[in-house]
Amino acid sequence: MFIFPSVVTILLSFIMSLASLPAYAQNIVIGNDVSTLNLTQDIEYLVDKNGDLTLEDVLRKKNDFTAVTLPFGAGFSKDVHWFRFTLQRKQGSKKDWLLAVNPIYLDSVKLYTDLEANGHYSEDEVGDLLPASSRISNSILTLFSFPIALADTRPHTFYIRLQTESSTLLQLTLKTKLAAELEKSSSILKSGIEIGGWLMLCFYACVMSWLSRNNAYILSCLYVVGCMIRRIHISGIAAQYIFPNDPFLVSLLAPLGVCLMISGITVFFMAFFKTKSHFKKLHFFLKFELGVVLVAFISIFLGKYYLIAPFMFYSVIILFPILSFIIWRGVTLNIAGSRSLFWGFLIFFLLNGSAAIITASNISTPPLLLEMPELSSFIFIILMYQGLYQHKKAEDNRNKNLEIKIKLAHKDTEMEKKLRVDQSNFMMLITHELKTPLTVIDSVLQTLDIEKINISPALADRHSLIKKSLDELNSLINTTLMTEHSESKNFSPIPEKMDTYQSIHKVITQLSIKEKECLLKIPRKLNIYADPSLLNLVLSNLLMNAVKYKTPHSVILITATKTTHNNGTLISLSNYYDSVKEPNTKNWFDKYYRQSDIPNIQGFGLGLYLVKAIIKAHSGYIECHAKKEYNLWNITFDVWLPSLEKDQDLSKI
Repeated sequence: MFIFPSVVTILLSFIMSLASLPAYAQNIVIGNDVSTLNLTQDIEYLVDKNGDLTLEDVLRKKNDFTAVTLPFGAGFSKDVHWFRFTLQRKQGSKKDWLLAVNPIYLDSVKLYTDLEANGHYSEDEVGDLLPASSRISNSILTLFSFPIALADTRPHTFYIRLQTESSTLLQLTLKTKLAAELEKSSSILKSGIEIGGWLMLCFYACVMSWLSRNNAYILSCLYVVGCMIRRIHISGIAAQYIFPNDPFLVSLLAPLGVCLMISGITVFFMAFFKTKSHFKKLHFFLKFELGVVLVAFISIFLGKYYLIAPFMFYSVIILFPILSFIIWRGVTLNIAGSRSLFWGFLIFFLLNGSAAIITASNISTPPLLLEMPELSSFIFIILMYQGLYQHKKAEDNRNKNLEIKIKLAHKDTEMEKKLRVDQSNFMMLITHELKTPLTVIDSVLQTLDIEKINISPALADRHSLIKKSLDELNSLINTTLMTEHSESKNFSPIPEKMDTYQSIHKVITQLSIKEKECLLKIPRKLNIYADPSLLNLVLSNLLMNAVKYKTPHSVILITATKTTHNNGTLISLSNYYDSVKEPNTKNWFDKYYRQSDIPNIQGFGLGLYLVKAIIKAHSGYIECHAKKEYNLWNITFDVWLPSLEKDQDLSKI
């Protein structure tokens, strides 16, 4: 896992250097019945800063070597490291050995051997930069290994020259040919199982992304593919089978895998937790991290990866605490799937950390514990998908509940519509039933007027009062019927060209409003375009309201002007209204609204509601303004109706 080159290279190298101080290089003795021997102690090293020392130069610097304990962390530099160790086998132990060098993504490793102890060293080389034709024959078993033949029991000194611009943690293992064959078979089987597992997880992510329409699934494939590329590389499959004669492509795999893993886990968190909306500041850093990874990968082709890669790993050290905080916030906010991610991330850290400590401390541990990076990656990705599944399940439940609510709301709406239709039918039935006796009463009153029956003045006043009340009741019934009609079927006005002054004066006469109660400021020959009957209803309601609510002895001011900015006619009706608090004129247009501070005013509160509906049907607008003047409120209704264009069909306004 990429936590090795970052944490181990930066932090644990210092710990290992401290641990190596008391070590003294002695002969490494190979005992009987030994088939595998990890070389950790009795090794010395020398740093070649310029990388130009030859073996002869190193031999002259024998006293400059310093004891070191393997594994040895190095990388991301031009430095060359020379290692020296001495092997001596016991009588009866194996003679032929293979010296395996791990990890195998090393640019160049050279082994200098003096088996004859005559000062003449042979040279063998392995590494990523070697094509298949240049590799030694035994590398077919273990790609990065050197053959060593200890013909006698004398001590034999070996020198290793290590140069790499990538990250590394050098380990040396001495094996017999049989042990190497068994380990290779086991490694190939393990690599095949692991690569197959990554492919299955990648296939699962693609299928779930298609089914759930969740981009987080497909983005997680970046991390999966990165892990798979890393396994293909460290297993030697790429160098031995896929690109055997193209070392440059093989050398790309290690940084490519690391970059994909870092970017994959970053974009996954960005998509899963929607950091752009919920963690805006941290989202900026995550985008910056993706930029650093991209620059690091591009630097490979420019030969500058060893300079840029350390900065990428430093940013990863900052990235992981940030991702931990995002997960913690997700858990506290009860974001579905956050707990699975939390446990996966925790296990990921613990297993990688334990592997780093074990590797750096030379603790004798089972081989399984050294596979913590791969194991932690599997556990993390599985818990990642578990979190995605929980997130999808919670989202499906929300959508299901939303659908249920929508269905219930639709059902309630249908019931409300049915109730409204029944109510409307009932109101229309009642009003029609009231029409009959009102018509009879009106006929009797008209008969009295036609036959000119002599009655006393007091009785005549009563008849006049009855006639006025009858007209008001008829008007109220007509308003109710039109309101019910407007809600069941929209108004379809047929506008006509009318004289504004005559239209308003006609309504005033019909309502028997005294001339001294109204002041008209309307220019002659000012036209208005509206449905005559509907305009009559609008003006009647507005004038009746003005008469009802105006203060005694005040005058209703009616003005009309032609508007130029929006071609049409504006009619304004103003009157004074007495109220302690400022009236909320917006509520006056609500259905069934009546002034609570004037209880004796008759009506159902439908007049202004109906007026607004009629004006809207004419594509006009009505507004009401209240302005305080001398402890009274000046109430002004502005009614604007558009004019017709030349030759426009009046029925299609």
